[in-house]
Order: sequence, then structure tokens, then C-alpha cells
Amino acid sequence: MKINKLSLLALLGVFILNSCSNDDDNLEPLPVPEGDYTDGFFVLNEGGIGTVTYISDDLSTVNQDVFASVNPNAADLGGFAQSIFFDDNNRAYIISNGSNLITVVDRYTFELIDVIDEGLTVPKYGVVYNGKAYVTNNNTYDDYTYDHTNPPASYDDFIAVIDLETLSVESTIETDSYTEQIIEEDGLIYVNGSSFGYGNTINVINPSSNSVEKIISTANGVNSFEIEDGLMYALSSNSYEVFNKDNGEQISILEFADLSGASNLVLEDDQAYFTVDRSVYVMEQNSTTEPADALLTYSSTSQYGAMYGFAAKDGRIYIADGGDFSSDSFVEIYSTNGSLLKNITVGLGPNGFYFN
Repeated sequence: MKINKLSLLALLGVFILNSCSNDDDNLEPLPVPEGDYTDGFFVLNEGGIGTVTYISDDLSTVNQDVFASVNPNAADLGGFAQSIFFDDNNRAYIISNGSNLITVVDRYTFELIDVIDEGLTVPKYGVVYNGKAYVTNNNTYDDYTYDHTNPPASYDDFIAVIDLETLSVESTIETDSYTEQIIEEDGLIYVNGSSFGYGNTINVINPSSNSVEKIISTANGVNSFEIEDGLMYALSSNSYEVFNKDNGEQISILEFADLSGASNLVLEDDQAYFTVDRSVYVMEQNSTTEPADALLTYSSTSQYGAMYGFAAKDGRIYIADGGDFSSDSFVEIYSTNGSLLKNITVGLGPNGFYFN
């Protein structure tokens, strides 16, 4: 019997496929590199002593105090856990400002890598750029007064610059203003210069010189801000401002007429989300008209009278109730139409959400 070339190739193909299939049956599955805490989010519990809760994306798995669980022989996270930030090398940095401490862990396994415990004084928020971490520090809180016509020069807040190879503070940047929320965008570092309603600046820092190269003045004391598509969006308790991030020019301002105490600005899918007390509001990202009604209002017995943590991401809204700091509190997850998806018990004083 003659076998032509096409038939021969077909037979060879079947042989090869069968061989590969048989070999694959004998192979062990490849290990998953990420770890137990992939595809979910962390809730940072401020505490007394800070803890971290992990929640899976499908909201079915909840692991409390994952740092202590993974690292039973390590020291704790320190007092008053403030925030978490990530780098590009699978590391998470947990800031505890009550202990002047940053705990460095693998973001997917939560195994302890190291601690940064020198060069920090009341650290608050951090961001990573070009192998360095930039961490805002409130220092001694010496100055809580602010006169818009005569800003004091006695602020002692600073930004610690941390080398991520040595995990040590290599320099500091003085701002002559408060230092709170911090964002990296297009190779520049933007730092909110307002705190507790005082101050009306956003500092633009050039990391190549570690100096403030520009100051953007806001109409009111900003409590949260976002940058997107070349624009900066800044929220105060009674206004919503939009700036050109490059030249600092104010493009628009919405002065709230019926809302007071706005905070927690988040931009998501061309919408601006923010909170007032225990309510969540949403409006078009570039709106100049305040929303008439709240999207949702949740029930709480918190002594603080307002939600303590807030996020909006991938079609969900996340709120954290601060509770009374003497017993475990809770977080709630909602759809963007305001429907409650789940209420989950976490730790003491949950104050933020960090997506993995």
C-alpha cells in the first residue's frame, strides 16, 4: 500500500499529539507562583495594634490577621496601622504611624521580608517610583494653625525617601506644609499639603532633585485628590475642584450648596464617588452640579459618625465602619446601584482597602 506525503504527515501529527498527551498525563502541575492571597483584597485594621484581613474577590473566603497567621514568631505590625502601598516586585509595605514602622511583606504570601524602623516620624502614606519609596511623615504635629493670608513657615512634616534595595531612609524632603496623601503620576510626586482642614496646597515634587518644583493652590483645604487624563481632581469638605495637573490652572470648581463634610474622593469609570457621614454620593467625573441624593446610606453605631474607609473599584463600592475600637467592626460591599452584596466582620477600626 502506498502512503502519500499528506497521509504520512497526518499520521505523524496524530502520533505527536498522542505522545504529548501521554507525557502531559505524567507531568506534575506547575506551581502557582503568587500565593494564598492572590485575587482578593486586604482590609487594613488600624487597631490599637494593627492587623490585616484578607477577603477573596468572590467574597466567600475571609482570613483574619493574616500577618500573624503567616508569621507567628514575628513582632506585630505596630500601633495604629495607617496604610498599605505596593511596589513592582511583589512587595507590600504596611505603615504603622503609632510605632514609626513600615513592615515589608510578600504581597501574595504575606511572608515577612523586613522592617523599616529608622528615619520615620509618624509616617502616613507611601508611593513607589524608580526604585524608591516616598513616604509622608507628620513628624511632631507642632503646628495645627493655618492662616491663608500668612502661611506659617514652621511646619515640620517631611517626606522620607527610602531606597528599596537597602530598605533604609536615604534622604528627606521638606515641604513647608503638611504632608498627607501622595500620588505618583508621569514621573512626578504629588503630595496633599492639607490636613484636618488646614492648608490649601498640593506640592509637586521632582524625584530627580528631591525638591518641590511647583505648588498648586486650592480654594479650600483638600482632604483627598485623584489624577486622571492630565487632570487633578481635589475634594474638600465643601467643594470639588478640577485642575490642569501640569500648570496648576484651576479649570472648574463646584461649591457644594447642600452637602457638607465631603471626603474620600475616588474616580472610577468616569464617575466621582465620595462620602458624607454614612452616605455615598456619585456624580459625573467632570460635573459642575452636586448630586441631589445619596446613592446609599448604611447603618452604624460608630462613635466617629462617618465611614472610616472607602473605595470604589470594578463595579463595587466598599465601605469600612470604624466601630468603637474596642471590638471587631465590619466592612460592607455594594454594587454600584447601591445594593448590598455582603457584610463581613473584620478587625478593630478598619480604615482602608487594598486590592491584590
